[in-house]
Amino acid sequence: MFENDGIKQVKNFLSEESINNINSEIEEISNKYLINGVTRASTWINKNLYDISNPIVNINKENLLEIALDINKIISKETSKKYLLSAVRIIVEKKNSNPLGWHTDHFPDTIRGIIYIMGGENGDGSLGYIKGSHKNNHDKKIHKINPKEANLENQIENIDSKPGDLIFFNTNGFHKKNTVIRERRILFFEFQDIKSAKKRHQIILDNSKISSKILENINFLFTNENKTNLIAPPFSDHIPDYTPVKLFLFYIKTFLKILIRRIFKKFSF
Repeated sequence: MFENDGIKQVKNFLSEESINNINSEIEEISNKYLINGVTRASTWINKNLYDISNPIVNINKENLLEIALDINKIISKETSKKYLLSAVRIIVEKKNSNPLGWHTDHFPDTIRGIIYIMGGENGDGSLGYIKGSHKNNHDKKIHKINPKEANLENQIENIDSKPGDLIFFNTNGFHKKNTVIRERRILFFEFQDIKSAKKRHQIILDNSKISSKILENINFLFTNENKTNLIAPPFSDHIPDYTPVKLFLFYIKTFLKILIRRIFKKFSF
């Protein structure tokens, strides 16, 4: 049971058609970068990792809000609490030999759902989880652990996933992301207990995605509380380490286009 283990996998949650639709849009958007008001773009966080900006708005072939709602309904059946959607991201990671080690996020009232669009197999960005560790009241000074030293090795589950699989887990439990040999693409959703005191992320919506299905279940997005102090979506406020050369080429090309256009406009009659 999810409440005992803290984690659950749902095989083939997304169809092959949906996976292909999302991947095709990621391919298109990944070659565009934030500049001069453009919002249908990707944001690089480091040399291996980037996000698709405002995914609910920018992914059009599939309705990510409806996907989030379907996950929320599954979570509701597995728990006795009501959860609100608190974050949506699309994360792409390539060839990263540095795994994200065993750690807790210290949020017992938050459930994270990830759907693999690419990768997820053992050795290619798979997830590890220590079953039952979500029920512990972890020392706030402890973030990373060594399962062997903590005598938790027998509770480790390494989850082999395929594109289309959904995993949702309590982020208070110890978890890790394994090495990405090729490429890992995930839809990333977080859901918070409606009674949680933790700040929720700002989610940029698109009114064209508010379908009748969403309207019938609109409470999974909002509360009656007038909370305006939300956390902004993830962004990088500096040039990432080892920025890919293609980003610099893109910006130089764009700058030259703008410069030439202005010169031409100035001297044209």
